Amino acid sequence: MKVVVSYACELEDIPQTVSELLGNLKENSVPLIEIDIQNAISYSNETKITEALESINECRVQLSKIDNSLMDYGTILAGYSKTIADIQLGNDPTQINQEENNVNIEAEKTND
Repeated sequence: MKVVVSYACELEDIPQTVSELLGNLKENSVPLIEIDIQNAISYSNETKITEALESINECRVQLSKIDNSLMDYGTILAGYSKTIADIQLGNDPTQINQEENNVNIEAEKTND
């Protein structure tokens, strides 16, 4: 089951926080993919097809998890970039988000 986990940090800390998350991803997930690929190669050379297929599948699962994490990190950085641009334009990003939420609530009410 996938759940959303969030925590607060200062706006200016977001790029560093994402950098740390990317570093963790590289350290913890990429080596597992390398192992799965190496296992698939070895099993294939040994004609252990079932094991090779299992290693390939595990590699695909790990790649999917990495892809989901990268999508999340990209979304965080895109939101950061938009917020910085809004601030530079003199807009209050908290007010903009509140207005967007109000529009979404109004749209939901009209769909009833």
